[in-house]
Amino acid sequence: MNYRSKSREHLKAASEQLETGSDSALKYAALELRMAMEAVTYDRALAFKEEFPTEEYDTWQPKKVMAVLLEIDPMTDKDSMLAFGLEEEYGVPAKQMTSLGTEEVLNMSVLKKHYDALGSFLHIQTIKSTKGGKRVDHEKLRKRCEEIRGYLYKVLSSPVFNSTLGVFYSLKCAECGKKIRKRVLRRENTIKVECSNCIASYRVSDSGANQSVWEHLQQEIECANAVCKKKIVVWEKEIRLGANWECLDCKGKNTFVLGVNYEKALNR
Repeated sequence: MNYRSKSREHLKAASEQLETGSDSALKYAALELRMAMEAVTYDRALAFKEEFPTEEYDTWQPKKVMAVLLEIDPMTDKDSMLAFGLEEEYGVPAKQMTSLGTEEVLNMSVLKKHYDALGSFLHIQTIKSTKGGKRVDHEKLRKRCEEIRGYLYKVLSSPVFNSTLGVFYSLKCAECGKKIRKRVLRRENTIKVECSNCIASYRVSDSGANQSVWEHLQQEIECANAVCKKKIVVWEKEIRLGANWECLDCKGKNTFVLGVNYEKALNR
């Protein structure tokens, strides 16, 4: 699905409802604006599809999606300008730059301010609020809808969008063979990386000169049979309560369990 185009469709539908001038149409405008915000956030997430955790694919709330994106790249909800230029000296920024345009993005602050607030107008008033004489403030709702509409127009009309430039570490997974690609933030010298396709995990360190060192996060575990003690190597993600394996030597079953060690009180 082209979520960016879908967002434009919902924004257009919201505008049509707002332009009727009818108070009764505001709830439909609010619904369309919420869906436009959802679609543009999903569009942003697709730009990070190689880094977005597969277990988060079913997350539909835009604030939760944005929270995941901010973990990937803290700058993902910040406006930016894309420009290029010819370096006269390698590593030294070009003296003359040509701008390709500025990207305005839907940020977490706007989502927190408006998304849930719009949702509150899409439900019937509670008995408590009705008894308290509370009424729908259509003027306030219209103002909020107009503010969001204007903001979304700027986001969807950006000449450049979904720019995800960055520095990355990459490696072929030792367990499943899938390529792992991890964004590196400037302040990080060592990071933990997990393969999205299997149980493998790594500690990656910057060794300088655009090189990195990948350390397998594994543990050597021995069979609990005191007579056997055959050792195996497991990934750290495999060490969890209830996980088990059959010993290759004694054929016994080993299981990771919680345990309590008891010591008698000292005699006084």
